[in-house]
Parts: sequence; structure tokens; C-alpha cells
Amino acid sequence: MKRFYLVILIINIFLYSFGEKIPIFKENNFLGYLNTSLNESLNEEIINGYWLDLKEIDSELNYFVLGTLNSYDLIFEFSRELGSQLKEKGYDFIVFGNLKTLKKGNEDFLSYISSSPFIASQVIFIMLRGFETSGIFPIVYLGEDFDENIKKSLDQKAGKIFYLSSIKYTSYMFYDKITNKIILNESLNPKLFWDLPKNGNINDIINKIYNNSIVITGWLGENYKLYYRDLPQNSKEKSIIYFSKKVEYIIRDFIEKNINIVSGKKNWDW
Repeated sequence: MKRFYLVILIINIFLYSFGEKIPIFKENNFLGYLNTSLNESLNEEIINGYWLDLKEIDSELNYFVLGTLNSYDLIFEFSRELGSQLKEKGYDFIVFGNLKTLKKGNEDFLSYISSSPFIASQVIFIMLRGFETSGIFPIVYLGEDFDENIKKSLDQKAGKIFYLSSIKYTSYMFYDKITNKIILNESLNPKLFWDLPKNGNINDIINKIYNNSIVITGWLGENYKLYYRDLPQNSKEKSIIYFSKKVEYIIRDFIEKNINIVSGKKNWDW
């Protein structure tokens, strides 16, 4: 029993020590870290990865917003520009994505891309190509209970894809949740040997994303009901769903002045 508690204590100390820097090993050799925060300092002599947290890039940004966009060019621009910034900071690879489909009642719906496997796979594929173009090695997170249809669609689009998984050791980059470390298989070297200079201001791209993610739906009722970072229970009611306070003036002009808005996609199925 004492030995059991000692093991638990060691694991907890390890997790605390590397809470934001997950160590990476290949054949018991330390290679670098997967950082879960952009605030971590980097050692350019080792491999450096970043586990994407969109809220770190912009406090209102999330995967669901990307799933509402009709313009995949914006998604490519965003991921390419973010990749260029990460490369400039000294990062080699990025882990990103959510391969689960949104269901009604899911908590934190903003972390899902869509109820549609096709939309989800397309957004991830475009992001993958954007990161790759910038010189950042893209790795898709394959969480537990992932949607097989998303993965099949993604594999068909992209061909060879590298995944981070905590459930399949031999085929993918393996995330061991017990020891909180990552194990690489022999063939994987998560680096690309080119870079693309920054092309513009990423904040401008994010603002365009918000402008194009306003979803107008429904026909019942006299006036539109407004939903900020929330979804209507009944999409038949006249609703405007938006995800950034920065676009409230556009919505106000739409309602008061009857100007046109190109609606984003309704990416949920209820």
C-alpha cells in the first residue's frame, strides 16, 4: 500500500512539473516538449510543439466559429498566418482539431466544429494545409470516441495524416496520460524544413472570420432573437447567432437599416 501511494505521489509530482510542457520521447530518448501554452519559453535546440488553444489566439475564437464559415479561404489564411507566427517563435509542430460531431445537449458546443462530419473534416483539412504551407508540421488530435466518419473523410482528402492519440500506440504519436508524456514511433520526425514569412495581421483575419460567422436562421416570429455564443433551441424561430462583440454594430445595422448580411453556415442539426 505504501508503494502504491508513493507511485501516485511521483506521478502527481510529474504532472505538476510538466503541466504546460509535455515531454516527448523516442526510444527512451528525450526530444523536446509539446507546450500547452504560448507563454512557455522555448529551447531551439529541441523539438517544440504547441497544442492549439484558440482562446489563446483570441479570447472569443473557437472551432465552432470556423465551422460556420462559407469561405474556406479565411480558414486557410488564418492557419497559414498562425503557423508562420509559431514558426517565427521557434515552434516545429502543432496539435489541433476535434474529430467529434456535435450533438444536441453537448456541453461546451463551441469546442466542436459541426454536427456534420463533412464540414468538420473539411475545416480540419484546410487548417492542416494552411499549417503545412507555413512550415509548421500539422498533427491532428484523435481523442477518445472520435467520429469514424470524420476520420475517414479526412484520410480520403489528405492521404497521409499524422495523429496524436491516447488510444492507439503503434500507428500514431502516442500520448500516455498516466505518465503525461508523448512517445514517437520510429518513423515520425515532427518538423518541416521550410518557413513562410508572415503575410499580414492575424487580427485582421480573425475580424474577417467574425464578420463572416454571423448566422441568420429561422422564419417564425416578428423580430429576430439575438444569441451571443449560444444556440436557439428551435432554429425555426427568427434568430441571429454571433460569436464576437466586435460584430454587434453589423447586426444593429442589419436590423435597423435593413442592410444585407451574407449569413454563415448553420452547422448544427437541430
